[in-house]
Amino acid sequence: MNTTYETFKKDNRLKLFGHEDAGKEDDSRLTSYYYKTLQYEDVMSDIKLQIITGEKGTGKSALLKMAYIETSNTDIVPIWIRLDDLSELYSDILDSNNLYQLKTLWKRSISKLVIMNLASHMSFAMGEDYKKALQWAYDTGYTTRDFISRSAKILKPMYEQYISLDTEADSCGEHHALQRMINNKKIRLFLDDFDLDWQGKASDVLKIKSLLLSLSDMTSDMNGLSVRIALRTDVYEMIRNEEFSDKFESCLIKCKWNNQEIMKTLAKRICAYFDKPFDEINTTDPKTLQYNIVKYLNFIFVPCFDESTRVWANAPTHRVIYSLIRRKPRDMVKLCHSIAEEAYRKQLTVIDSSCFLAILETYSQERLKDLVNEYVNQLPKLQDLLIRMAPTQKEFQNKAGKRYVYSTDELYVKIQNIQQNMNISIYQAKCEKLCPANFHQIAHFLYKIGFITGRKRNESGKIERAYYDELPFLLNANVGDRGYSWEIHPAYRGALANGSNDNWQNTFNIDEEV
Repeated sequence: MNTTYETFKKDNRLKLFGHEDAGKEDDSRLTSYYYKTLQYEDVMSDIKLQIITGEKGTGKSALLKMAYIETSNTDIVPIWIRLDDLSELYSDILDSNNLYQLKTLWKRSISKLVIMNLASHMSFAMGEDYKKALQWAYDTGYTTRDFISRSAKILKPMYEQYISLDTEADSCGEHHALQRMINNKKIRLFLDDFDLDWQGKASDVLKIKSLLLSLSDMTSDMNGLSVRIALRTDVYEMIRNEEFSDKFESCLIKCKWNNQEIMKTLAKRICAYFDKPFDEINTTDPKTLQYNIVKYLNFIFVPCFDESTRVWANAPTHRVIYSLIRRKPRDMVKLCHSIAEEAYRKQLTVIDSSCFLAILETYSQERLKDLVNEYVNQLPKLQDLLIRMAPTQKEFQNKAGKRYVYSTDELYVKIQNIQQNMNISIYQAKCEKLCPANFHQIAHFLYKIGFITGRKRNESGKIERAYYDELPFLLNANVGDRGYSWEIHPAYRGALANGSNDNWQNTFNIDEEV
């Protein structure tokens, strides 16, 4: 395979690695490289209600979008809904703290939106007035995909006439109208970005709780309706603590990746760019699987780091990538864009170790900034807290290469020392205002957001990690550590490093990772 440095120019990088935001990706491009995990099969099943959970950047939106695209080729009508599509009634939802009223408002909002969308399909047209409005919409350039936002005003008079809306606050005429409309048809809703303004306070918990209950009611009441909704893991876990949690356990799909699966997504993107088939061999042998993936990565990456480099000499390039991406496809995309940009600047034909070393500090700072932006609504002083988690001078001297690793007791002491110099408050599920947090709550929060991960050695001497999406109960005050110690994830260490002589890259051995 012959490549040139032009392969890594910006427009080619986008084609090679894709957009970090799946919503901005071209449908045909996404289809060409998307790697279908077992979770994808679950999403495409006939189960009525599915809740997809995962951290930000784990591909929930990509999973939904891919399922939406392929559902479009079946006899099921797919409808994509974001929170901002419900603007008309959403202010009422924000103002309410009554569970029954919230359920009704969610049903009304979603049903109304779906009715508007179904009206864009001529087979669902409800009478001559609708047909006339639809013909006008099509004649003037409205399309099915953006029909909701662009034609709502046109359809509203006929819509209201059709369903004869009740004027009572608790009415749900839209819900019943949708029942009549669907009849024997199959409709699948895809709901994304409903946790964008999440803070974790009591009203947020009630809002999402009522949403899930309303979706459960709707899928039970309407034979032809099914729903797929994406939520962050931490959002669902706060809901899960409520008394109704058992109702949805069978509906859960956890969007998570192992390192090998993420490398497969990268390999498929590379193959799609070069128009090469991706041969996924059928074997359980890890070495054979790894070789099959790496051979595609070698189209654009050197196989190993330079033996003379100051860090990770002779380390396989794919294992360096493993260590830096937090098991998130979005991290993989961002890292690859950064190192490819450096390769283009140096006019290299392949990405080598110098490209990684040149961008490590900036990459780490960006990941820390991403983390702060994602969770600062829940803990306003998050940035200050994370910066203070950097190794102290004493830790630098006494712990050397283990200065980012803590026993449970050491972690608690470090947090307590930080608390002596700053007050830390967190929004909590039972409160509407910020509540002072103790060291247990802060430690659990750092674990929840992925700033720290659990670690322990297995029988073979390899490091196994514990992540919140797998073991959410760890570091709670009433739960032991299950033998795990705790470390600041390597992706953040460059941002916390103490100057150019810190050599934070030497604080972990990439060959130790499972």
